[in-house]
Amino acid sequence: MLLKKIVEDVTEWVDENICEGLQLKLPDDYKNDNNYDVVFVRPAAFPLFPPGTDRLPPGVAAPIPSISVQLMEGTDHTLQNSRQLSIRLCIACWNPGIHSDAKFYPTVDEDAEYGYHYNLGNDGVEQSYERNIDGWKDAFNLLDRTISKLENTEFIAGCRIDHAEGIKYGMFTEEGKIWDYYPYWHSYVSFKLDCGTGAILPDAYKDLL
Repeated sequence: MLLKKIVEDVTEWVDENICEGLQLKLPDDYKNDNNYDVVFVRPAAFPLFPPGTDRLPPGVAAPIPSISVQLMEGTDHTLQNSRQLSIRLCIACWNPGIHSDAKFYPTVDEDAEYGYHYNLGNDGVEQSYERNIDGWKDAFNLLDRTISKLENTEFIAGCRIDHAEGIKYGMFTEEGKIWDYYPYWHSYVSFKLDCGTGAILPDAYKDLL
């Protein structure tokens, strides 16, 4: 299987199975206090990295909230015609605090799958504002949802999840310290996919790439 197609197909799977049905705060770097009119948007899924605001796909409101699908490393076992890929899902959210009584609550739907929604209460969203560092809960709720989906999935994009290798997750760190980019919050999930090797391109086509 071609690497390009795998990354694209995993991104589509993330978009349909993890991002669908969620609503998170739309970033506004110029209004992150009580002047912010709360806007919720569906997280987007991107291959490799979130694009700049001037390169967003149609229908996507912002680079964040999002999940980026990154191919970190691959190993081809040519004698077995098999390939193992290390995939990392990078989760990014924005939340400077509580606007009104908007809080992130876990729910269980009729299929017993985890989902999340904001409970805005009966007073709307133009009430009190509390600046705090609880925005990390958005990233962790999305992290929980992602882990649950992966643990209950066997195949993605025609590749088998290697559950024997386990699913790893955590916060991004730099020199042993967790990233602090308040009010942006980041976490990751990594796992391995097993699939067949990619097709070998004839020499006649290599110059076209």
